[in-house]
Amino acid sequence: MKYILRQSALTLLSFAFLYALLAGASFVVFPDPSSAGPRDFQAAEQTLYMTVPKYVFLGRSVLANPDRKIILVGASNTGVGFRQKLVQSNLGCAQVSNLAMGGANISEVRQVVNLVHEVQSDQERRLNTFVIGVWFGMFIDSDVKYAEGDRHRGETDVDIERYRYGFYRRTPDGPVAVLPAKWLDAGVMTIRPFLLLEKVAREARAGVNLVLTGRTSAQRTDDERESVVMSDAEKLEALESWKETMGRTSDISPTQVEVLKQTIQALLDSGEKVVLVDLPIPAWHRKASPYQPSYRRALTDLLQEFGDQPNFSSLNMDDLDNELDYSDEVHAKRHLADVWSTRLARKLDSFVCLEKPDKSSPKVTTLRSSAQVTTAAPGN
Repeated sequence: MKYILRQSALTLLSFAFLYALLAGASFVVFPDPSSAGPRDFQAAEQTLYMTVPKYVFLGRSVLANPDRKIILVGASNTGVGFRQKLVQSNLGCAQVSNLAMGGANISEVRQVVNLVHEVQSDQERRLNTFVIGVWFGMFIDSDVKYAEGDRHRGETDVDIERYRYGFYRRTPDGPVAVLPAKWLDAGVMTIRPFLLLEKVAREARAGVNLVLTGRTSAQRTDDERESVVMSDAEKLEALESWKETMGRTSDISPTQVEVLKQTIQALLDSGEKVVLVDLPIPAWHRKASPYQPSYRRALTDLLQEFGDQPNFSSLNMDDLDNELDYSDEVHAKRHLADVWSTRLARKLDSFVCLEKPDKSSPKVTTLRSSAQVTTAAPGN
């Protein structure tokens, strides 16, 4: 018995030593970035977090600070179309962070907003300006959009990251936090050895791909995307693909429109600013898609409803629809992304930088699932 206990103790000590060694190595290879300031979450591949959803979920505490913040949310065309560094360089009054996620629908955008709110105080929230990039491809019901066999139907990429390391547990009523948001950084600290091992495995796989295919990833580089011109056959294929993806014949999901409406209202009720950006797509796609008319009607209704509120603004860039400026049916090439970014910075400069932050204490509204829960702000 004494021998067994001794061996068990040695095993535990060895495990603890290895764990500490990996944790130390993770800080040497990937030093912990500043705990405050702007952050380009699109650069996740160069970090320990590897993917944007993982980076947003585990690295969002950087947004808990007393500075003005511009927070970009949306899908992949928001992620690649707005260059965080370029927007930041043209905007001196606020810290710009790009939290857009590839493949996001409106429900996942709302999840990202709620994740940010989880780590912020009420006062920090009132310094937020959320830039919400939208186009018709984001108005897909979650049970249609996220129906892969390797996940529970309707669970977004955010949900996958919630459950991956045990920070949340799955319940019939949705995800429930196991670790309070205030302990997020401590929780991330404990899993750094696992993140490092995952990173090593991913890099090894990329090395194998490089040997076998001459590429480390199937994703195009900026230079490759600049030279792409879609053929007529590729355009037809894209249109058919979106018909299958949308899960509807000719209109966008009214449920997702309502989610966007509720999200905007909740942000405005909390004293935050909102810029709704109607993201352009190439003219051929806008004219040929059966979903564009219903999207345009829904967007017009939203702009009419919120347009007269002082903390709401919008940005339209329909004139940027030249098909040669897009690498596919939706994503802007690098040179066009520079134009998008400059226009957004100009809008934000007039909407955010020329106004002083509101020091009042409006009500705080938090969205949970499809329900809206309202509580009084402290002191009211």
